[in-house]
Amino acid sequence: MATMRLLKARLLLLLPLIALCLLDESASHAELGGAVSADALQIQEKFPADSSGQRLYVFQIKLPTGTQIREFANGEHVVVGVSWQGPTLPNLKQLLGPYFDTFAKRPPTKETNHHSAEFFSDELVVQSHGQLHSFSGRAYLPQRLPAGITADQIN
Repeated sequence: MATMRLLKARLLLLLPLIALCLLDESASHAELGGAVSADALQIQEKFPADSSGQRLYVFQIKLPTGTQIREFANGEHVVVGVSWQGPTLPNLKQLLGPYFDTFAKRPPTKETNHHSAEFFSDELVVQSHGQLHSFSGRAYLPQRLPAGITADQIN
């Protein structure tokens, strides 16, 4: 009986993600670990607190749905983090790229419900929250953040 409840809970968590992955978004955006989107507009450059000289570049894209996506790239313009905010949840399979399966196969936690999903590992962090017409979240690769850059700067 408990196994059936756990199976149902996992299925309920994955169904919205699968449905969102099937939505077609005409604007392309980068994926974690990939190159910055060709159509992204650089909006700012963030500097670390130390003198390492490493930079975090921030690029922004507005999807046709109105959702804003920010891409955070290191000095080689490799995307090490993404954040989103808007009326619709972006295509997480596209945003997370090769890291999507890791996120989708995560075990359910107490923090995961129909309004939020969180995943923390050494390789990937995903935090997604939302309700009807109000979604926000971020995903980043902790080990690939430039020296002096903290996770708090991925927002």
